[in-house]
Amino acid sequence: MAKRLRCVDDPGIVELADGLKVISDPNRLRILCLLLRGERCVWEVEQELEISQQLASHHLNVLKESGLLEARREGTSTYYSVVEDRLDNLTEVFVRYLGYRGGRGGEDGVVCCAATSTGSSASGRTTSRRGGG
Repeated sequence: MAKRLRCVDDPGIVELADGLKVISDPNRLRILCLLLRGERCVWEVEQELEISQQLASHHLNVLKESGLLEARREGTSTYYSVVEDRLDNLTEVFVRYLGYRGGRGGEDGVVCCAATSTGSSASGRTTSRRGGG
């Protein structure tokens, strides 16, 4: 009988799915890309992405509520920047679930593999299991 994949039972997959939903919108990805180069106010985001103020504000708020952005007030303007630790965490969890690291599948800590102390990846490589979650 095949071992059940750890990712099937792991509640962390729900958090990952929620995070991926947030960044699945092309405008939100563009905003993240823009803000990774430095903080911007709503006006700058709307100008650079050529979107309306309402749309820029909406997407910035969604990203902020998800914890991916932080905001700081300066006078009447609000400046947004990426919470890099949160983005790094989302990326790490995503990579852990997929088990993909630049063509070196089957890395340690991969969640979508059988819950064994050692196992074979799809490519036939033997991997050890550490941590994960």
